[in-house]
Amino acid sequence: MERVKQVNFRELDKEIKKFWENNRIYEKVKEKNKENKEFYFVDGPPYCSGAIHLGTAWNKIIKDTYLRFKRMQGFNVLDKAGWDMHGLPIEVKVEQEFGIKSKKEIEKIGVDKFIEKCKEFALKHKEIMENQFKNLGVWLDWDNAYMPITKEYMEIGWWTLKRAHEKGLLVKDLRVVYWCPRCETALAEHEVRGEYKEVYDPSVYVKFKLKEENAYLIIWTTTPWTLMANLAVTVHPDYVYVYVDVGGETWIVAEKLLEDVLKKAKVESYKIIKKVKGRELEGLKYEPPLLEENEKLRELHNLENVHTVILGEHVTLESGTGLVHTAPGHGEEDYEVAKKYNIPIYSPIDDQGKYTEGKWKGWFVKDADNEIIETLRNKGLLVHAGRIKHSYPHCWRCKTPLLFRATEQWFLKISEIKENIIDQAKTVEWIPEWVEQRYINGVKYVGDWNISRQRYWGIPLPIWVCEKCKKYVVIGSVEELKERMINNIELDDLHKPTVDKVILRCECGGEMRRVPDVLDVWFDSGLAPYASIGSKTLKKADFITEGHDQVTKWFYSQHALSAIVFNDIPYKKCLMHGFTLDEHGEKMSKSLGNIVNPDDVVEKYGADILRFYLLSANKVWEDLKFVWSEVEDVLSLFNTLWNAYMFSVNYMVLDNFKPNEEYFKHLKDEDKWIISRVNSLAKKAIESLEIPHFHTYTWAIKDFILNDLSRWYIRLIRERTWKEKEDIDKLSAYQTLYYVLLKLCKIIAPVAPHIGEAIYQNLKTEDMEESIFMYSIDVDEHFINEELEKEMEIVRDIVDSIYRGRDRIKYSLRYPLKEIIIAGGEEVKRAVEKYGYIIKEQGNIKEIKFGEVEGKYIVKPNYRELGKRYKSEVPKVVEALMKVDGKELMEKLKESSVIIDGYEIKPEYVSIKVEIPDNIAGVEFSKGTVFINTEIDEELLKEGLMREVIRRIQAMRKELDLDIEERIKFKIEGLEFEDKYTKIIEKEVRGELSDIESSDYSKDWEIKTPTGEKYKIRIHIKRI
Repeated sequence: MERVKQVNFRELDKEIKKFWENNRIYEKVKEKNKENKEFYFVDGPPYCSGAIHLGTAWNKIIKDTYLRFKRMQGFNVLDKAGWDMHGLPIEVKVEQEFGIKSKKEIEKIGVDKFIEKCKEFALKHKEIMENQFKNLGVWLDWDNAYMPITKEYMEIGWWTLKRAHEKGLLVKDLRVVYWCPRCETALAEHEVRGEYKEVYDPSVYVKFKLKEENAYLIIWTTTPWTLMANLAVTVHPDYVYVYVDVGGETWIVAEKLLEDVLKKAKVESYKIIKKVKGRELEGLKYEPPLLEENEKLRELHNLENVHTVILGEHVTLESGTGLVHTAPGHGEEDYEVAKKYNIPIYSPIDDQGKYTEGKWKGWFVKDADNEIIETLRNKGLLVHAGRIKHSYPHCWRCKTPLLFRATEQWFLKISEIKENIIDQAKTVEWIPEWVEQRYINGVKYVGDWNISRQRYWGIPLPIWVCEKCKKYVVIGSVEELKERMINNIELDDLHKPTVDKVILRCECGGEMRRVPDVLDVWFDSGLAPYASIGSKTLKKADFITEGHDQVTKWFYSQHALSAIVFNDIPYKKCLMHGFTLDEHGEKMSKSLGNIVNPDDVVEKYGADILRFYLLSANKVWEDLKFVWSEVEDVLSLFNTLWNAYMFSVNYMVLDNFKPNEEYFKHLKDEDKWIISRVNSLAKKAIESLEIPHFHTYTWAIKDFILNDLSRWYIRLIRERTWKEKEDIDKLSAYQTLYYVLLKLCKIIAPVAPHIGEAIYQNLKTEDMEESIFMYSIDVDEHFINEELEKEMEIVRDIVDSIYRGRDRIKYSLRYPLKEIIIAGGEEVKRAVEKYGYIIKEQGNIKEIKFGEVEGKYIVKPNYRELGKRYKSEVPKVVEALMKVDGKELMEKLKESSVIIDGYEIKPEYVSIKVEIPDNIAGVEFSKGTVFINTEIDEELLKEGLMREVIRRIQAMRKELDLDIEERIKFKIEGLEFEDKYTKIIEKEVRGELSDIESSDYSKDWEIKTPTGEKYKIRIHIKRI
């Protein structure tokens, strides 16, 4: 052991990281456990699209804390780091770097160059982020991290898709999908969940003229641009619709929405002509309002069921008119209902969301909204035009509002295995438990998985289609591809555009070329449980964790693929954590200027302070509001720990202490208590981390450091450390401190690895392991004494009440109290009898008695309650109450009501106050009351003044920066003490009272006593 100095936790971080790196500690821990039981962890991969933020730091700290615990338990932890490196997150960043606005510009630059830039960007930011994670103290297998851009990983993606194809779960279909006009690609349903934002859109009510009748169908839409693709109007078969005369026109609207529609149209006078059920409207032909503006609509107009009223159960009466404008190429429900009526699926827009035909050809559809509204107004078909604020889906990467668009895409038929997925989800240990239902609900409502993306940087779909007969094949490996290709292409890299050059021969003799799409990036991360370890068999992860947005994303994507390939779920335990917000609960963003950079926090406070803060601020599944003052509280906590460690070790070093278990034979009650407490803490830590519940783990550590170790045990044993060098009381206290600190640094090591390691390195002896992480958090059950812990808790409670009482009566702890009386039950009495010496010592008490303080019991009638029952007889009741013994009445009312002179007295009829003597102050604690005798005599006053002087000399020693063992001479002017007090002062301050002529330091002090007296003194100190 070496002397301990004040600490800078950031500098300590760096020292410990160097120690780990120089001594290959991570590798040695892995080697030590390699033959043990495996613990398989799959890292939810962060995108290599920039620097880490507070949320990704929190995520990795959760993982690292749990995995450090598992390694300490002796598990062979499989802990590959993972990275998400394909997809739009990278493409968008590279586009910004190049100033690219569209896919055409990518083609112009060259797909090969674009792909290479994406790869460079991903690898560059992987390195940046990896170093940031290491800065947090995160231990993962960085050298063997899984990367979806590798040939081996991509090939398992191909193999997975072929398995889906073989099981009949891969299909190409024309469906309405989410479409990003900026990225020019389809998106899957689960990608869009959580990406809805509040926006303002048009709110338009339009008249559709019936062909056979002089009447109008009134529809409502928030997407006027889709009127260019209108092919039907849908009504609910069972709703009631009304024909209404409005100023000579007949309107058809759902009865329940009539008032709302007429109010918006500012119609005051109307007449209901007739009522019909929705099914009676089926088949009515109408003229679409933009027939003249789109020639294609005129072509489609004469087809069966086109531009007619059709029936659909999806129609609601929550808003609108009850008649739904139906554009089968631009709405999922529109698409489904149109198929039932054999109505064509028509979408007049291109990949960029621009019209391909009609009056506004070449316009971006949303830009045409106002023109369309004006056209409707000019035609006299506009009932009302306003604005509405509603929730609308956006692209999860570029944040552009999405469109619904019918396109041909490749889908995994999740609908056919959905029940299996739900059943498998029930086998997982979800943390918290309610996440299971959230996950299952998400699966219930998810559609088939659209896996094709019309992009570049991703795993290419391994699907080749014959140009002649249109038959397609799905390739499952590079070897298979080589066997079937008819041209000689080097396949070192499976990305575009390399694989696009490969041509296969079809059975019909035609040439087969690859479909140009790449796989959804969520397919990449969904492969992780088996592709990350290069396996084609499922190895179920023992633990995974990600934020709550991933419940319907990564948790789902990996399950979906494993269910398709292996008919199983790929993880056993799943923890969901929250998001990080600012202290006001706002999302962090550059525009708000409220971003907290984890690197900045680490630089200021050290990694362990941030780690502990993030795991202790709240339960991890709740959103975390980052509050700087709370980080300061954690810094204060660890400074308290360091001070306790410094106090302990520096005294041990001063006395040349060597740990020896023989000293355990001489433990005092307080030693046994703290040893019991630290083992109870170890037990709690193991139980909490096993779940894991990081909040109970960190909260227990905080309570132990502040309340058990610093504010109680060290206070109890401080005087023992001042005894002679070989005193057994001192040595047993040192042995206890050594044991507790060693145990504590193991307990804190998972969450505060640098501090835990630093303390261990100074405490360890030659026969001990090289690192704290080569030990487990162990519990010495035979040291746990629950009865002792409970009794000591009572003692602490009593002492705390004494402190509160002293504060109230302005009676400093340095002045002894003549006497206290403790009132309480049998357990309190037992604790006081056993540990009264601790109460005396810590409370500075001369004498303790157990019992009640006799006082005057004053009975006060509650006239309001008495009046309710006894009315005019209240004076007689009060007269009777004044005659009874107050103490006796109080005791009886604890059990039930009391009869006095024929009147029933209930507890609420009176209040009884005990007036105790003026020299007694009563203070309650959890199990009773402490009564403090405030009388002070000359002897008590002198003893208090002695302690006042000791405190001031100690303060002056500190100001002189004297070592613990340095001795001094001192002189006191203004106060004189008897010899017995002088000797105590000399011992406490390591000094000698002397009539010194010159000093190294002199200082004036004023002392105020509890009696109000003031003493002005001057103290001189001289080094010896």
